[in-house]
Amino acid sequence: MLDVGAIRASLDAIEGNLAAHERYVLDAARAAPFGGNHAWDAVLRHYGLAPDPALARLEAAQRAGQREGASIDEVLRAAAAVVKQASAELDRALASIELGPAGTVKTLEARPLEPLIAALQVRLRQFEEQVRTRYAALVCPGAGTVASSVGSVFANAASTAKLTPWANVRFEPTRVLSCEVCGAPQQLELDFRCLYCRNPMRGPSPG
Repeated sequence: MLDVGAIRASLDAIEGNLAAHERYVLDAARAAPFGGNHAWDAVLRHYGLAPDPALARLEAAQRAGQREGASIDEVLRAAAAVVKQASAELDRALASIELGPAGTVKTLEARPLEPLIAALQVRLRQFEEQVRTRYAALVCPGAGTVASSVGSVFANAASTAKLTPWANVRFEPTRVLSCEVCGAPQQLELDFRCLYCRNPMRGPSPG
């Protein structure tokens, strides 16, 4: 006999997990310094994703008009991974039910679950775009004021000094080295060349 109660509990759990993963991704992405950092890398790896190269991250974030946080591109990849995992869970939960198009249910005992199944399918289809919209609202205030012609984070450094990707980076006090050419803070411990332009790092000037 079909256990409708168990299936309903599985569907409710999937919906709850989607909401929890959305908060986890958005909170971690926004907490990251401009373009991302090691903590955000760990979030991506949690979803089986490889972080983008540092320069690609910075350029993607700048193109999107971001003021903070991990790049929208990487956030969307994380959202897609959440959808993939949740869809697999949904397929397992509904394995014993015969479904028709658009969430309709052919298995008679499971008919009461039809609205819940249809709503969850819609939620999965819209999840990535919802995450994009919510995250952009958090990290792209006044994006229209950013010059769209800026093609690189290193181009025209004098006129874009306030937009440099490390201007608002928060890093541990133990990281006292900075690039002698572009000024970026040391990102990798024991790596004494700039992660962005590969020039030597230097310590603070003698006081």
